Amino acid sequence: MSLEAVRKSPSRLRKEAIVERFLELSREYPTLIMADFSRIPADHFGKVRKELMPDVKFFVMKKTLIKKACELSDRKGLKELVSKLPTNLVVIFSRRDPFETYRLVSERKVEVFMKPGEVAEEDVVIPAGPTDLAPGPILMDLRAMNVPTKIQGGKVAIAESVTVLRKGERASAQVADLLRNLNIRPLKVGFRVTGAIDEEGLFYSPEVLSVSLEDILKSIQMAQARSLSLAIEIGEINKHTIVPLTQRAIIRSLTLSLSIGWLSDTTIPLLIRKAIQAARILKEKVGA
Repeated sequence: MSLEAVRKSPSRLRKEAIVERFLELSREYPTLIMADFSRIPADHFGKVRKELMPDVKFFVMKKTLIKKACELSDRKGLKELVSKLPTNLVVIFSRRDPFETYRLVSERKVEVFMKPGEVAEEDVVIPAGPTDLAPGPILMDLRAMNVPTKIQGGKVAIAESVTVLRKGERASAQVADLLRNLNIRPLKVGFRVTGAIDEEGLFYSPEVLSVSLEDILKSIQMAQARSLSLAIEIGEINKHTIVPLTQRAIIRSLTLSLSIGWLSDTTIPLLIRKAIQAARILKEKVGA
């Protein structure tokens, strides 16, 4: 061990090791993602980590160290990625492309209890039915929130489903405690990606990463349909427009021929039918 290493404190050596490990992983994995893991329980974090091994690796580090690593790394796009650091940082290294990695990470959510002040993502309902709670102070809490109750088998039962929070409302301490006592976990939390870069250093925002393959295909189909309509409208002739342009020309020429009474093998049956219909209408009016 060098004299310089001896002089360094264990804390500094540990930090240098973390930075060096980050640099190694950033060279090994083509996709690099920054995400926030706030509110994710440790057991769920471990479960996701295990499910996505070995192609995806999670690396928790402090923001000060990631900034230091950014200064030492020559990886393209890293500075832009680091400019959007989340509050609780986890760096996700992946051998899969950014879109697939985003999907694999973001879809793995877990239900958690609400904390006071948190906003309801959907209406929060206390469902009717039995609970495991014994009668006691909980009855007063339920009645204070206008939740009808009854006693069944020595346990508290909810007589009727009640919505205690509407979507967008913040949970009070009373509501949060009540939901916890009833074992109701109304929030779904997961890794919140703040950005990603690929092997070439191209930056992807969460808005871009959240676009699914189905969304892309729909956009392509819509663009194709609109471009075809525009090409037909301006008379652009190519292998895609020649058939609809020909059909439109036939319909228009036939319409014009009928309006001026042009006689041909095609128009004669239609003109006769038109004359018969006009005669029928005239007969009805005269008869009236």
